[in-house]
Formats: sequence, C-alpha cells, structure tokens
Amino acid sequence: MASWLDQRTAPHVGTATLICIPSAGNGDFQFDRWPDTVGPWCVVRPPVVGDLGGGAPGTRSAAQPPSGLPERAAELVADLKRRGIEKFALFGHEGAALLGYQVAVELDRQGAPAPLRLFISGCPAPQFLSRYAGEAHTEPTDDELTERVLATAVAMGTIPLPSIVAAGARALRAELAALRAYQMPHPAPLRCPLTAIRWLDQGIEAEVVAGWSAYGDTDLVQLPGSGLSYATEPADLLRVIGDRMPAADRRRPAEW
Repeated sequence: MASWLDQRTAPHVGTATLICIPSAGNGDFQFDRWPDTVGPWCVVRPPVVGDLGGGAPGTRSAAQPPSGLPERAAELVADLKRRGIEKFALFGHEGAALLGYQVAVELDRQGAPAPLRLFISGCPAPQFLSRYAGEAHTEPTDDELTERVLATAVAMGTIPLPSIVAAGARALRAELAALRAYQMPHPAPLRCPLTAIRWLDQGIEAEVVAGWSAYGDTDLVQLPGSGLSYATEPADLLRVIGDRMPAADRRRPAEW
C-alpha cells in the first residue's frame, strides 16, 4: 500500500503532527508559503498507481475514476494506522475539509484515537453543500476549470506546465463529482473538537460555516481574505492553528 503522507518535517515521538489535506486543483505548491517552523506537519497526497495520463504527483489520472469521500477517508485512516500516527490534527480547505471530516468519522467508527482537532477552512457544513455543488449547478466546462487552476497558480506566483494545469483541472472535476455524490451524514458530534474558519471575501455565508456546530464542539473563526488566503497569506490562519494546538507541541515562529 502506497503512503498518502509526504512528510515535510519529521514528527518527533510524543509531538502532535498537523496533517494537511490539499484542496483539489491547487497543486503541490499550495503550502509552499507555510513556514517550516509551524512544527511537525505533513501533506496528504493520494498515491497514484499506473498513471497513464502523465498527471502531476498527487493527482489521479483520467483512467482512474476517483472513489468517494468515505472510501478515500478509509484509505487515509489505514495509512495513518499502518504508520502508527495517533497524535495529530487535521487541516483541510474547501472540499478537502470534508475529507478531513470523513477521516474523523472513520476513526470514530473504528474506535481509533480521535484527531486532536479538525481545522475546517472555507467549507460549507454538509447540510449546506448542495448550495455550492448540488446537481442543480451547471457542470463547468474544461476551459472554466483550466482558468481556475491558472488563476490559483498566478496568485501563488507560479507558472505551471500545461500538463500540471490539465491534471489540476481533472482533479477539480473529480472533486466536484465526489461532492455531488456525497451523502449528507446525519449530524452526530465527533469526539474531536472542530475549528471552522470563514474567509470574509470568499462568498460563503456565516450561517453556512456556523452549521459545523452540529457536528461537534466547534469554535467559529472569521478571517480577512479570500478562498486562496490559506495558501497565499497564511499568517492569520497559522495563528489560529497555533493557538489551538497542544501547548507543549507548538512552536510559534517570529513572523506569526
């Protein structure tokens, strides 16, 4: 079984690890502006097996239909258990936050150690998901998805290769399909606390983010910025994360 975790800094025994789940289509560069001094952290990159499409690392080829969120969560949980990682928090932005939620659900289902905290960035609570990715929404064209990938890359100061852009557009379409197929769970409190973050310029209503309170002990945070600020200007977000990680495990850099 291939590992889902690309380790940026080596976790120490007894030290919490922040596991970051990338937002689809935003490329491997989306955490490049996070300082190494955040503390031990890893980036999830789903393994690619037999990628015939020449896609970018961490993306599935068009020949490999993506599994749903619960199935992907079960794969990630299996990898965490195989690696013996039990002391961690989860961070996800937009659709990736829903995958983080499903990981917490799967850990609860298995009776495994719960995450220290689930950080949900810019993501509607499941009961509001149809407003943003429901069947009533028009399927975006390839050109529209390509423009979104390019806009993200430009915002990050990157000019990606055409193959990377194509892989990002495929990842966005796959995520949209997974979100539309997602069966809204019956709200049940998780064992771990949640922090739900609303970006003021992202265009998601406050009530939609506040809806996460139905899924556990949730604190709500509003931050200035757009849906890309978690990657382009992460200082405010990292302060929120640092304040909520276990005190013995956090290392706060001077620029926070």
